[in-house]
Amino acid sequence: MADTPEIKLIIDKDWPKLTVYIKSSKRDDDVEGVISAVQSYAENKSPSVMAYYNDEMEMVPQRRIIRLFVSNRKVWMETAQKTYEVKKPLHEVETVLDKTRFVRISQSETINIRKVKCFDFSTAGTIGVEFENGQSTWVARRRVKSVKELLDATAGKA
Repeated sequence: MADTPEIKLIIDKDWPKLTVYIKSSKRDDDVEGVISAVQSYAENKSPSVMAYYNDEMEMVPQRRIIRLFVSNRKVWMETAQKTYEVKKPLHEVETVLDKTRFVRISQSETINIRKVKCFDFSTAGTIGVEFENGQSTWVARRRVKSVKELLDATAGKA
């Protein structure tokens, strides 16, 4: 950065969570650098998930995960690029996931609500879920309440 950006810190005990605003006359390399630094900081606070693709282990950042699901007694993790195998039970993987981002929607599936394109509430008693990548799934009836609670909590922070 050519010039050091002006940084203002406002402490408000009533503010629910850390929020970063970037104000600039244009979106340029400096702005992208600040965005990248903030995203990098946030990602390091949420541990990556160890997964396997073609027997090669990768650490996948949580922001890339669309959903985790069980199929044929194996846990799978879907991203926009690949579907990985996770060699841990779903409930163990969930212990490291960001609770403000991920929610269990059935006995065999956990989703990243930030990767959801839309929720369909038209069917009584359940919720249809369409992801950004075009895939879709359904929320189990017994999980509808917890999904709605997370959506309400997320909407309240926006």
